[in-house]
Amino acid sequence: MLFHSFEFMIFFAVTLCLYYAFPGKRIYLLALANLFFYSIAGIGYLALFIGITSITYFCSLKLQGKFKKLYFLFALILNISNLVFFKYSLFIFTNIERFVPFNLTSAEGVLSQIILPIGISFYTFQIIAYIVDVYQGKLEPCRNWLDFWVFTSLFAKLVAGPIMRGKDLLPQIETIKEITFKKEYFKLGIAYFMLGLIKKIILADQIAPYVEQFYAKGAAMTGADSWLATYLFGFQLYFDFSAYSDMAVGVGYLLGLKLAINFKTPYLSGSGTEFWRRWHITLSNWIRDYVYIPLGGSRKGKNRQLANILLAMFISGLWHGASWSFILWGVYHGVLQVLHKIYLDLRKKFNLDWLAEKRIYHFVSIFVFFNLASLGWVLFGRTDIKSALVIISKMLYFNPLSLVQNGLLPYVIVVLVLYGLHIIEYFIFKHLAQISLMWHKYFPAPIRGLAYTLLIVVLVMSLGTAENNFIYFQF
Repeated sequence: MLFHSFEFMIFFAVTLCLYYAFPGKRIYLLALANLFFYSIAGIGYLALFIGITSITYFCSLKLQGKFKKLYFLFALILNISNLVFFKYSLFIFTNIERFVPFNLTSAEGVLSQIILPIGISFYTFQIIAYIVDVYQGKLEPCRNWLDFWVFTSLFAKLVAGPIMRGKDLLPQIETIKEITFKKEYFKLGIAYFMLGLIKKIILADQIAPYVEQFYAKGAAMTGADSWLATYLFGFQLYFDFSAYSDMAVGVGYLLGLKLAINFKTPYLSGSGTEFWRRWHITLSNWIRDYVYIPLGGSRKGKNRQLANILLAMFISGLWHGASWSFILWGVYHGVLQVLHKIYLDLRKKFNLDWLAEKRIYHFVSIFVFFNLASLGWVLFGRTDIKSALVIISKMLYFNPLSLVQNGLLPYVIVVLVLYGLHIIEYFIFKHLAQISLMWHKYFPAPIRGLAYTLLIVVLVMSLGTAENNFIYFQF
């Protein structure tokens, strides 16, 4: 059920009305709403999800007892195995097949028929974080199964995040019947949801055909085509994923719940390190806290730190998909971060830190990294590594004059406009609360109603895009 579909609008409107009409029954209402929401993906996967959640819940209650390590390892291995089986088994056996004389992945085989359960990558990482936090004594175990079910399955963030932590979401769920209607939260909820809707329907889904138009050229793509296709894909991916995240935050606010912000205008980053503080923030924080820091972080010397960064980004790439292209994309970003760390050390060594104080330095850094990140999107968007490398080679050896010669300047203008919108978005989110208050303070209800009506009309006119899933649903 897509956030930008009428089915979801009706589902959520009914849920929201009942939610505020019967505050004492909210936990039961959300539990049922989550069941219904996920059941659309298939009853079998719903049973699997409930089973994984229930076993994890039981094990978490035993993480303070005599056999806590045994229960911890069992719960951890169970959740990792569940993810590996559904997401990586075909990839693993396909690569093993290269070294054995028989076919493990024929079309008739079981592995090739595996369908990835919706949201499995997101809810698995959320559950693992919960288990680890309880085991390490950072979090008290949830002692109500319904609370834990709502925590793991909350429909607002189930399919594509944000990846919530127990310390942030569980206290809100455990006191959910005490939540009162907050006008400020409701206004923010509408604002976030509408912004997400605009990003998805008016931006991401409209960019997609142009991306496919360029890539449809295949081997005939020029260097200029490759750059434009990659820029457009980068914006399509960003507007698509951040749209879902914004809408999820909006749904959370409308329910009186505060979900984590997942994006902070990442294309204004001046380095790989900064990029991952702005892009898919909850995943980045998860990788930092449960992979990078346990490996030693920066505490065990420079060489170990750089190795930890590469391993952490390898896992980030693997999380995104079971293919070598995603893995290479993750490692590529790891290399960018490693090179940036080395650069910072050299800059300090030669007393050049004063450069960072210059405004032009920041502009150049943003320009350089935006293009480096764009090169990486080729690996992310193309599953065939060979074709991705061909595209990258064309990008590295292209003639800028071909943009004029081949009549591609209109696409250049589109890219510049999209980047301009990205900059505007930075200021919108920086002052969203104030903008929301001003919107309701200075614009009378009839004008606001007209604006909302126009947005609904846009939604109706864009019904065809309801078939366009959010890109990150596949992860």
